[in-house]
Amino acid sequence: MRSIYLLDTNIISQVTKPEPDEAIMTNLELHTGSCAISSITWFELLNGVALLPGGKRKEKLRSFLFDYVQPSFPIIPYDDHAASINADITGKLIPMGKPTPILDTQIASVAIANNMILVTSNTKDFEVFAEHCSLSLEQWG
Repeated sequence: MRSIYLLDTNIISQVTKPEPDEAIMTNLELHTGSCAISSITWFELLNGVALLPGGKRKEKLRSFLFDYVQPSFPIIPYDDHAASINADITGKLIPMGKPTPILDTQIASVAIANNMILVTSNTKDFEVFAEHCSLSLEQWG
């Protein structure tokens, strides 16, 4: 089955919380097999763990990434097509006075390049892309 949903980093992070958002957990279960993450999200997750001090929490989160996330969600690369879309986005938004954070722009570009719906728990970060750049966006949670 082709992945339909591209999960933002904050969706994956919910799974590790002591009391994860029920709506997010329900949607993850409902859409098993149709979700993926971008290579940018994979970087953000790995980087978040790398920046933690050594200890049990760091090892537990590292195991979560390699034992659960990586096998459960295909990692969609930020490739030349996504880079081209990213350049179009920034070329459009910056002159409009709407600069965007680079990692969010890259995640949105991967979603657009692969005709995927970007899923986040914070649509505010991506509304500009939905408004001006044909990003399909859903909020879970």
